[in-house]
Amino acid sequence: MARDNFSEKLQLLLKVMVMSRTGLAAALNVDKSLVSRWVSGTVNPSEHNLALLTRYVANSIPGFTVLDWERDLPGFAQHIGAGDAAPVASMPAWVPDDIAEESKRNAERRGNQYAGLWRSTRASNDMPGRFIHDIVLVGVSDDGSMRFKCGVEGVRYEGWALLLQHQVFSCSFDREAGTAMFSIFNGVARQKPQMLDGMNLATLRDAGGSPAASASVLERLADPTGDPNKDDEMFEKAISELSPLALEGSISDEIAEHLTKSVHGDAAGILRLLFSQSLARGATLSELAGRP
Repeated sequence: MARDNFSEKLQLLLKVMVMSRTGLAAALNVDKSLVSRWVSGTVNPSEHNLALLTRYVANSIPGFTVLDWERDLPGFAQHIGAGDAAPVASMPAWVPDDIAEESKRNAERRGNQYAGLWRSTRASNDMPGRFIHDIVLVGVSDDGSMRFKCGVEGVRYEGWALLLQHQVFSCSFDREAGTAMFSIFNGVARQKPQMLDGMNLATLRDAGGSPAASASVLERLADPTGDPNKDDEMFEKAISELSPLALEGSISDEIAEHLTKSVHGDAAGILRLLFSQSLARGATLSELAGRP
């Protein structure tokens, strides 16, 4: 049937086409929440929407027809040029070889203890005293590379992670917005971690994309399934069920105090460099003219 493994097939297509769910929703003129439900496997598209989707995909993959949805997953992946395995983020070339190798050795030994699904909690930038949740997915490939995904509602960051000393460093990217996020989390020396804390550095969703660093706590939701595609499904399903704004009173006093008072210089647990207050500038006319 065309519906077999549909969510996995759609995930592969989005990766091959380098397209977000929001972008696909706009292209098909459907609500982005509907595309999110297709990706998570909560619902399958109607015959009408499947025909719309097929015609749109055919613009990027010539010859693609509705019959291609009936291929098994490996055959579908090969047909669209995705290979037969879920893509795993690899470290960029600018990571020094010795650092990359150390991270892989550490990941081979202890990476699976960090792998799985996590819920993050951080202070809200817009509503003092309130907290925001995200979903984080950490995975480890056979060669020791670690992938990192973070998302909430229509926002997705995807990249890679390094396990060095007792910290997890990650660099991930929001391709739709064209921006990046950097994170450092404190690890656990020996036991399997159930909670991590650290810092995120990203840009706000304001007009200037102001840089902001926030304290964050990760709490484990689930262990990995052993199948990267199923882990991605679990990630999307968790996001679809998540209320990004934490209910008032749902955050323990211990975590609330840790997030709001651990960051010196901002009682809200956030360090901001607002674009409107930035000192970044170009050369003045005098400087351009070479005058003192």
